[in-house]
Amino acid sequence: MSTLSFKLPPRNTFFNLALSTSLSLSASYVNPYIQPTITAGELILPHRPSDEKLCEAIGEFVGHLTEGEYGLMPPLGPDAVRLGNLRAFLSKAIGASVGLRAEELLRAYTKYVRSLARKGRLVDELEDALGEFKDGYPKDAEVCEVPMLSALAPEFMEGIRMLGTIGFKAVSGKFSFSRMRIGPHSACLGIAGLWASLFAAEGNLEYFIFPYMSTGKLRMRVGDARDAKRKEAQTLRGCVPRSISSLALAVALSTAGIPTPARRMVLVIVQRGGKRVDLMEQGLPLSLDALLTFADKLYQGEAPQHEEVRQKLLRLMVAALREPRARAEEAQNARRLHVVGLRASQLIYLALMGVLRPDEVRYELARSFYAQSDSEFEGYARRKGALLTPRDVERIATAIEEVSTKAEVLGPAFA
Repeated sequence: MSTLSFKLPPRNTFFNLALSTSLSLSASYVNPYIQPTITAGELILPHRPSDEKLCEAIGEFVGHLTEGEYGLMPPLGPDAVRLGNLRAFLSKAIGASVGLRAEELLRAYTKYVRSLARKGRLVDELEDALGEFKDGYPKDAEVCEVPMLSALAPEFMEGIRMLGTIGFKAVSGKFSFSRMRIGPHSACLGIAGLWASLFAAEGNLEYFIFPYMSTGKLRMRVGDARDAKRKEAQTLRGCVPRSISSLALAVALSTAGIPTPARRMVLVIVQRGGKRVDLMEQGLPLSLDALLTFADKLYQGEAPQHEEVRQKLLRLMVAALREPRARAEEAQNARRLHVVGLRASQLIYLALMGVLRPDEVRYELARSFYAQSDSEFEGYARRKGALLTPRDVERIATAIEEVSTKAEVLGPAFA
């Protein structure tokens, strides 16, 4: 059976992250055991699926997006004009008016995909549409020309960056935003990738966690990647990442037990304003080896209480990431748990990086939860499932010690 290959946008671009996420998740609904070859510029499925199977996979993926199984629906307001051709094309294809919300566009896209599958053309058209990246996807644009969406290429809106480069340069005509063209497949699958990865929004800022696939060559089961993405997204929906250590630890804890290649995640922050979408932070790594190993130590404990420790610590990280409401019931205790969670994440992160000793973490966590706390706060933390007992703190410190003995993970910092 022949392979199925898709070209990806240049590595380390926002469009690459969105589209590779969408394609790998779609492939996981074809068969969770598929191990595609993923490079910085290409995703290759080892077996060519049938039109019917691929149609079902895309439909199931979009269905899970709309049902809230992944991230938040991305707002597309800044691209309203650019989406005009796509909206008109999908409306004509399905014989019904289509709106500009992501949900409406993707539901219409699944109907278009279904019509292609019935004609036996889906796999061939998608392969052709994404078979070449050159100033966008010109073959896809032949189906329906869509100007590049600012939501998929926020680095261009600053007007001083060039696709595929690092740093600031004058944008050449060859790579300018205005010349890039995409089509219905690249646009809709790109939007689906945004939806799967948008986990928080605050004001005009949007926060995305993407699987990181822009490596030399990556092999992993797409089912593992889907499990990691869903667990991370469901845990962190609505959590604004004011603390990177809390976010990174929450990602590691929520995906514990899943093979490491599927757990590599990066944070991207974009800012919306009027008709613009600007890149604020691109590709900040969240999945350091020490954090993943620590989370797995808690997950793999032989006694049942070890898994309970992981769950408590994960709830504490979520409390650290969620800003307490000023008028919420028990606001004082909520604020205290938030601060304690932030402190705990910093302590554990620094210890895993070799800056602090495990004994220092043990001492500080004890002070926060039982050595110098009060019964009212302890009762509140217990109700939230985030109260660390002496046994829990000891298990956390032991896990840090076990990780710290692996020089290949932590480097010379513990020497």
